[in-house]
Amino acid sequence: MAATYAPGAPIAARDQSAEALHLVASGQVKLYRMDAEGREQTLYMLGPGEPFCLCALVDAGEWPAFAAALTEVRVLTFPAAGLAEAARHDPEVLFDLLRLMCRRLKDAMAMIESLALRDLPGRVAGFLLHEADRPPAGRQVHLTISQRELAKIVGATPEALSRALRRLEQTGLLTARGRDVEILDREGLAREAGIPPDGD
Repeated sequence: MAATYAPGAPIAARDQSAEALHLVASGQVKLYRMDAEGREQTLYMLGPGEPFCLCALVDAGEWPAFAAALTEVRVLTFPAAGLAEAARHDPEVLFDLLRLMCRRLKDAMAMIESLALRDLPGRVAGFLLHEADRPPAGRQVHLTISQRELAKIVGATPEALSRALRRLEQTGLLTARGRDVEILDREGLAREAGIPPDGD
């Protein structure tokens, strides 16, 4: 089954039972949690070819996060029962899902470490370095999301995010013009993020 969602439209909610796996066919989807006061913490941004609601294959309980469209999105939905049957016939499917879950777990642990141990400029620096390493890797980063959405990823208000970007600019680490960022000093940005500049 396929469905199209407008930007900002909800796709899945925490109180829904996890009965299907979803795959982003086009556009961008964000997965996020929300506290009692309505504040969001973005967990992942997913693009074409990336699945979500993986827990549906092994746990039919409530889904652990919310999902919403960042852009116009086309999502394919596969019933969990059918995928589980396919996995029983081809165990390689399970290994592929296990590898994906391990990568998501590593990403989640990195996010927890960043939010707990780094100040806001460090979290922004880490995010920008991560984006700069996406193909084609280089000094130029074009943000595919708004600064408001970026603020939800790094755990800040949009105003605090703007101040953090200005600080990184003033120290000569980068220049930012709207959604376009140029990294001027990668090693300095890595030090700000608290990670080795070579990624080691």
